[in-house]
Amino acid sequence: MLSEELIAKVGDSLDAMSPKPASRRELDVLVARIEGKIRAAQERGATYAEIAKQISESGYPIKTNTLRLAVQRRRKQPPDTKKQDGRNPARRKRPQTPNGGSSIVQRADTKKP
Repeated sequence: MLSEELIAKVGDSLDAMSPKPASRRELDVLVARIEGKIRAAQERGATYAEIAKQISESGYPIKTNTLRLAVQRRRKQPPDTKKQDGRNPARRKRPQTPNGGSSIVQRADTKKP
């Protein structure tokens, strides 16, 4: 069952696998830079599969679902909190109460009467 031919065939098929994007951050940067062009292509009737194929042919290997998820992640971010340099400043802000204080709850045993 396990022959040299089979081992060679499996090895060759692994060598032929296309590379994946280096990182999610790299993919997010790409999508952020070409988001307008992706939307324009979709408005002209292009599918995620066609767009992913075009991007892959341009030299950046990407699968259809990977592109779709990256675009959806980008679209879910409100315009004023879109990440810049991989950081989301809106997440670091501490919630404020209406009077401007922190929304941290005081322990019951330290409350003033």
